[in-house]
Amino acid sequence: MLARLRIAWMRVRDSLWFIPGVLTLCAAVAAIAITAAEHRSYVPARLTDSWAFGGGVEGARGVLNAIAGGLITVTGVVFSVTIVALQLASSQFTPRILRNFTADRANQLVLGVFIATFTYTLLVLRTVQSAQGEQEPFVPRVAVTLAVVLVMVSIGFLIFFINHAARSIQVSTILDRVAGQTRRNVERLFPEPVGDADPERPPDPRRPDAPSAPVVSTRAGYLQSVDARALFRLGRERSLVVGMEPHVGDFLLPGQALARVWPPEGVDEGVRDAVRKAFVLGPERTPDQDVEFGIVEIADIAVKALSPGINDPTTAMHCVDRLGEILLALGTRGAPPAERVEGRLHYIARPATFARALGLAFGQVRHFGAGNPAVVKRIADTLTGIAPLLPEAHRASVAAELDRLLHAARHDLDDPAEVARVEAALARMRGGGPAA
Repeated sequence: MLARLRIAWMRVRDSLWFIPGVLTLCAAVAAIAITAAEHRSYVPARLTDSWAFGGGVEGARGVLNAIAGGLITVTGVVFSVTIVALQLASSQFTPRILRNFTADRANQLVLGVFIATFTYTLLVLRTVQSAQGEQEPFVPRVAVTLAVVLVMVSIGFLIFFINHAARSIQVSTILDRVAGQTRRNVERLFPEPVGDADPERPPDPRRPDAPSAPVVSTRAGYLQSVDARALFRLGRERSLVVGMEPHVGDFLLPGQALARVWPPEGVDEGVRDAVRKAFVLGPERTPDQDVEFGIVEIADIAVKALSPGINDPTTAMHCVDRLGEILLALGTRGAPPAERVEGRLHYIARPATFARALGLAFGQVRHFGAGNPAVVKRIADTLTGIAPLLPEAHRASVAAELDRLLHAARHDLDDPAEVARVEAALARMRGGGPAA
């Protein structure tokens, strides 16, 4: 339940409607409250004579009509610019970064300020009354003054948005945002203790000959989040061991195993339902528990930059730099324990590993960039740069990645000097070659 609520809140928080909706509601309440207070003469005139709006009914209506008409036009322009930015970023970089634009607080806030000011102005406009018979004219002077202040604030937000929209589609800004979010996810999820790790227990007690009962998915989707605490609690209460099968971010088909449960005789329909509820499936990957999602985003940008239609190796090299930054952050933190115990083993997680992240980071980039000497050199330099900063346990994975890079370079590069550069980098890492 907790994982589902977290995913639901993330969808709401990162949408383009939540913050504008909250600001619009606040504006509506403010308009109703201020005009009601003025109508009942709760605001003494002597306190507002020096600064409040001093025009009559027609003047107030003219000001409010101008504000409302101008703001709805500007709001349409801002929305159009946002859509164009989304289209440009999607086609030039990768569709997976669209979430970053819709979740951008600046875009949400600008749209919210414009729509809220428009709503406030309309609600104030409806309270302006001309003299009719014995009814005296009514002009909410404070409310009209606040509308003028809000439109000045909106102009400031418009200037900010123009600059922000221009910067937000620059690849350096996109990479910085994705890398920063991924680093924060690494810091949040590594480690994530649930129960206690047992250092004396073997790494994974699952064996092919061990009897277990699979719990399968009933629908297709990407694994977005797992409620590890719920699975651990289920194992503790039922004296079971629940072993997670897929990684977060994997795509599951109906009938594929979500988890395996030991012993099989302890598995009933209630256990199966509880396990399924702990796994949140959705139509796309999300960064909530998926530290590999940001790596895939940056790798996709690098691959798109290396395509013949774009041919932008500089962007690909910037992506390699950021991938090295993320891998260093991931490799230098303690991995969350796979086994969670409380007296005995109850839950076996499937956390992301450095070796898997390394393959996701450079697998596709190596494949499409092996024929570009500058990209090959940057990958080799990045790997040899982070290797001394990593724990000894991860250096074999880095050396294996350099081996694969060397094999691809020998196949695709025509310049023997560039191949020799990769060979020298691999030799330096293994301590058997001269410095280049």
